[in-house]
Amino acid sequence: MLAAQVSRVTVLRFSLLSLTCVSLLAGCADKRITLTYTPPAVAAPPTRQAQPLTIYAFNDRRGDEGDNDPMRVGGIYGGYGNRLSKVMADVSLMQTLVNALAEAFKARGVPVTVVPTPLAPDAARSPDLALSGDLKNFSTEARFTNSAHISGIVRLYAPDGAVLVEKELSERLRSDEGGGGGVFTDVKDLQRIMNETLAKFVERVVTDPDLTARLTSQ
Repeated sequence: MLAAQVSRVTVLRFSLLSLTCVSLLAGCADKRITLTYTPPAVAAPPTRQAQPLTIYAFNDRRGDEGDNDPMRVGGIYGGYGNRLSKVMADVSLMQTLVNALAEAFKARGVPVTVVPTPLAPDAARSPDLALSGDLKNFSTEARFTNSAHISGIVRLYAPDGAVLVEKELSERLRSDEGGGGGVFTDVKDLQRIMNETLAKFVERVVTDPDLTARLTSQ
């Protein structure tokens, strides 16, 4: 009788342990979010006729943050800073960023052409101004709180290749949600703050006074 009870307890413990392991493995799998951008409902165009602009893909300078993967946009981390899982996007983050910038500039009355590859300094270009740069951060993370960060060096080039504007721009958001990360992280919250940070970063670029001055000067 005692042996049977011990056996049942052992089986129960083994079952609970197995379920726990399965849950942890499922929680550590890569998480996926959808990147979206919607231009502001009301966007005032420049006061003067804007010059045409060609937007090139930025150089990916995220280093270890991106794992050399254009689809990776963050991670979920444990209490000791150990990565539990990656956060992956449904489309290339660079494609999303370039298209978002194009939409935002068009909403402000700037004629835009998009080139999905980085700008080659010695390549023949159109007579348009060119926008490109180095992307340093593009991530949403769950640590003690959820956060998102986009930063990069933005450059505006003259048709002859001269750099007209070069400056680092950054946007960071932190959510009230989170607290430990792990399998309990709300992926929808990571998606929300990533997209909100993208919208703020794009708005910062298109409203930058130095860029606007060059785009509207003749």
